[in-house]
Amino acid sequence: MNVLVVGCGSIGKRHINNLIKLNNIESVFVYTKNKHCLKELCNESKIRTINNLDDIKPDFAIIANETHKHIDTAIALAERGINLFIEKPLSHSLAKTDALKNIVKEKGLKAFVAYNLRFLKAMGYIKEQISKKAIGNLYFARIEVGQYLPSWRADRDYKNSYSASREKGGGAALDLSHEIDYMRYLFGDPSNWKVVKAKVSDLEIDSDDIFEGIYLYDNNFICNVHMDYLQLNKKREMRIVGSKGEIICDFVKNEITVNNKNSVINDKSMFDINKTYADELIHFIEFLKKDTEPSITLEDGVKVLRLLEDKNV
Repeated sequence: MNVLVVGCGSIGKRHINNLIKLNNIESVFVYTKNKHCLKELCNESKIRTINNLDDIKPDFAIIANETHKHIDTAIALAERGINLFIEKPLSHSLAKTDALKNIVKEKGLKAFVAYNLRFLKAMGYIKEQISKKAIGNLYFARIEVGQYLPSWRADRDYKNSYSASREKGGGAALDLSHEIDYMRYLFGDPSNWKVVKAKVSDLEIDSDDIFEGIYLYDNNFICNVHMDYLQLNKKREMRIVGSKGEIICDFVKNEITVNNKNSVINDKSMFDINKTYADELIHFIEFLKKDTEPSITLEDGVKVLRLLEDKNV
C-alpha cells in the first residue's frame, strides 16, 4: 500500500514512524513545508517527500496538518477518491463537515477520525466494567485533563504553537477533545448539555485556556468534563460513581481503582499510549479491506465538535 501523510509535526512524524514499520506499506509520501522534519529518517527508503498533492494517488491519506486545515484538506483529497485517516479533532468548527460527509458517501470512500485513546486497554477495561454493572447504576462522572501549555511542548515557544491560536484551531476544548470522545465511547450520547469556554490566565494566547462541560443523559446520569492549559502538575483522570461503588482511573499514574472490590490495577501495558497509535493505524488498514464501518466514523468526529458547543448555538 502507498500512503500520503499531510503534515509533519509531532503527530505526523509519529504516524510516519509507525507506517514504515508495517510490512504492507510500500511507500510513504510526505507533503509538508517543514523540510527539516524528516532529518532522522533521511535514509529510510520507504519515504518520499512531495511538493504537489496531485502527483500521487495513494491507497489512503493521513491528514495531520494544523487543525484549521483538516477539513479543506480532507475535502480536496476526498474529491480525488482518496480514503481518509483524519487526526483529531475533525476540524476547528462544524462548517463544511456536512460537505465532507456527502463527498465521502458519494465516492464510496472509507474515513476514520483518529481518537487513539479508544485503543487504550485501560479504556476497554473501564467500558467492560460499566457494561457488567460492576459499580451498579451510574450516578455521575467527572473527567479532568490539564497541563500547563508552556511546559507541554518544551521544544518550542508555546506562543508560536497552533494551540495558542484560535484561528488555527487551538484552545483547550479542541486540543483536548479526546475527553469528549471517550465520554461518548463509555457512556453514549447525552441528551442535553451546557458548556463554558474562557481565557482566564495571563498566557499569551488568544484561544480558550479552560473548558467546562456538563452533560446530562436520559437516565439522569451526569458527566462533567474539565479541560485546561493551566495546571503546573499534569493531570488526566476520570472518576465514575455508581450505586455500588466507583471507578477511578489516573492516566498519569497509570492506575485504575475499582472501589467496590477494593482493587487497584497498575498494569503499565494497559496504559501504553504509544501502542494506541500503531493499533489505530492497523485497525484502519484492516478496515479498508472490509465492507464495515470503522470504530470511529466521521459522524463521531462531528458529534465531538457539537458537544464542544452549546446545544442551542
